[in-house]
Amino acid sequence: MTSLSRDTSLASVSNKSPKEDLKGIAAETLDALKNGSPHLQQDLTGPVALSEEATRYYAPDSDLAEWQSSASEQSPSSAACKISLCEESTLQGARRIAQEHPGARIGLLNFASATRPGGGFLSGARAQEESIARSSTLFPTLMTDEAQQFYKLHIRDRKGGYYSHAMIYSPDVLLFRGDAGEWLEPLAVDVLTSAAVNAGVVRQRAGERGEDPQHEEEKIARAMEERMGRVLYLLEKQGVRHIVLGSFGTGVFRNNVETVASIWAKLLKEGSRFEKSFDRIVFAIIGRATFEKFEDVSSVELGYIRPG
Repeated sequence: MTSLSRDTSLASVSNKSPKEDLKGIAAETLDALKNGSPHLQQDLTGPVALSEEATRYYAPDSDLAEWQSSASEQSPSSAACKISLCEESTLQGARRIAQEHPGARIGLLNFASATRPGGGFLSGARAQEESIARSSTLFPTLMTDEAQQFYKLHIRDRKGGYYSHAMIYSPDVLLFRGDAGEWLEPLAVDVLTSAAVNAGVVRQRAGERGEDPQHEEEKIARAMEERMGRVLYLLEKQGVRHIVLGSFGTGVFRNNVETVASIWAKLLKEGSRFEKSFDRIVFAIIGRATFEKFEDVSSVELGYIRPG
């Protein structure tokens, strides 16, 4: 298997803690969005305004609920979708596709906090959403009135950790930094923001109520399958054929890695609803243990998956 680079710590290049370094990168990014930066060859004000204007909120009762019964809205791919499982970040996965397919429209799934735009990126958190937020123009789109409907919904009712199937779609987000804060040539991508089920909270509350653990795991899996199906349907409806996915919700939200991998396989394998919806998929996964668990399932259930 090809060994791919991982998200690297900044501790080796700074006397500050990694968390303090990441807070500094986030602050730098926000300043660049507002005032520009000598590290960038373009003013971001115009692109950010256009992306903000085009950002859309999809409520839990939107037509995305019809994903199972709706026919594909794109012409079927003429060739088998190439799917890679790569031990790398979402940012690296996006640039991998851009290098392979110059000019291709790329979509990313943002593993979102349900209540905080960008998660904890301003305070130096290291998870996937924070990496995207401190490296791109995503955050301003999440602060629009349109996108704020997503956060207000979940602040009002977290549904016991299940959250909802609501989503935000932010087109033409510019990625202009790497995972370690390095400045890079801006790359335009579409970002789909969705919150996974917080399985840790769901299990805790089910235990407090004396619920059957296996029954609750089945409920979590059903909710995740519905949400992940809607993710793929929205990307399909937007005409995006090159996408970066991953081990959705298996970090702090504690979803089972094998379950998430199995759901993606079910939705994408031969004969599935989304078999011919995409041309290129990268599953970008950080962490050797998560990577190996994901691979164990996907290599069996999604037989044509292969490393980059």
